[in-house]
Amino acid sequence: MKKFLWQAAPDWTNGITEILEWKTDILQSYSGAEQRIARRLSPRRTFEFSILINGSERSKFENRLAFVGGNSWYLPIYTDVTYLNDDVNRGAIVLPCSTIGRDFVVGNKVLIKSEINNVNQTALLEVAAISTDSITLVNPVKSNFLAGACIYPTRLAVLTDVPELTRYNDDLLSAQIRFRITEHNAFSNNISFLPIYRHFPVLNMHPDWSESLKGRYERFLLELDNGSSIPSRLDTARLPFFVQEFRWFITERVEQMQLRQLFYYLNGCQKNIWVSSQASDFNVLTVDGRVLEVENTGFNEIGLMFGRKDLVITLCNGNELYRRIELIAIVSDEIERLLLNESINANAEDILSVSFLTLCRLDSDSVSWEHVTDADGLANITCSFRGVRDELESI
Repeated sequence: MKKFLWQAAPDWTNGITEILEWKTDILQSYSGAEQRIARRLSPRRTFEFSILINGSERSKFENRLAFVGGNSWYLPIYTDVTYLNDDVNRGAIVLPCSTIGRDFVVGNKVLIKSEINNVNQTALLEVAAISTDSITLVNPVKSNFLAGACIYPTRLAVLTDVPELTRYNDDLLSAQIRFRITEHNAFSNNISFLPIYRHFPVLNMHPDWSESLKGRYERFLLELDNGSSIPSRLDTARLPFFVQEFRWFITERVEQMQLRQLFYYLNGCQKNIWVSSQASDFNVLTVDGRVLEVENTGFNEIGLMFGRKDLVITLCNGNELYRRIELIAIVSDEIERLLLNESINANAEDILSVSFLTLCRLDSDSVSWEHVTDADGLANITCSFRGVRDELESI
């Protein structure tokens, strides 16, 4: 069946929501030990947005919607738009434009779109090669395009639901649209920009605090209740499993690209990363090599336990040091002493905060990516991380 180009542009009032969804089988024991098996080569990818159209655009939209229905469309990836750097004349096969961090794929099609004198001019062409600053086409363009024309990568996609059309009059309508990409959604999983601590990367991309972040300590609780006697509860792992919410408001394409690379590395719930508690857990009084003297918070009462052995020490100059606590001692009612695995070349006044560092995985296989604008602008990304038993995790 003939495939049509989706031409109803999104209404950016509410942005575009992109959802990346992996699939991980988690085999979990009562002790909290896990085996995690990835079931997809790449995540499923959906886009949800609203449209508001009228005139001939509305008529064309309804005709194509009635004809194509649940079959595949060429969906422009509106969040990955780029622009022609120079004029392109008829017969050219090279489009000068930036492709960094965008979803251009060799063999797929690109949409070139411009508006001259209120007349839309479009071309849907196949990609032969991609470099960081240009796209080479299989066939030449058949029209002239001026610098600044929009270039969109396209993907084959299907509507997940039949759109419900809301008519405001005989010419104006709106609809909520949800597409699922029907192709392999590959992306780089290079995380060389992250520091490594004890064989795993460390999440040093700090969350946005414009809204409160939620966290909790989960337990493996087994409760026996016959309905008449006092219920019996058993904590099978006898350990807390740290869960921390993260939210980012990102305004640069490079930052969005790096965060996407991180999620592709984590591969849903499969892989691990060190995550800080996002709290100031110790107030440092003095530093002497490997020894930290801190305000007494009762840490010596619980002793060293899973998820509360490793530290991230943030210095006032922005640098971060990663250390493991080897011993705890109480000095007085006001002071505790921590012995670290390595010395610290800093004074107490140079330390901004000390937080626990926990080895975590994503708490869910689904990541929501709310694009307020295209990826050169603002995006809101939310996810949660869940602690794992680091002593049982393989490298």
